[in-house]
Amino acid sequence: MEYTKKELEEYSPLAELLQNQVRGVKDVTGLVEVTKNLIVQIETLYAEKELLFEKTNTKSIEEVIFLIQGMEEQLNSLYSEPET
Repeated sequence: MEYTKKELEEYSPLAELLQNQVRGVKDVTGLVEVTKNLIVQIETLYAEKELLFEKTNTKSIEEVIFLIQGMEEQLNSLYSEPET
């Protein structure tokens, strides 16, 4: 069943459900806007992830974490007191 924008705005049980279930949403058109915003954020994160993999020459988040842990260990060893 298809609804016009006006019908969606006037359909109060649906709007009430959305207001109660989705923070910051008052109606169906608000839900559409929030969804579009989330999609843009997800696409941006994926693009950043791919750039991170490219710049660090890695293929997975696990490899990035391992790389960061290795750098952390190197940094800690530079500043640790020598054992006597």
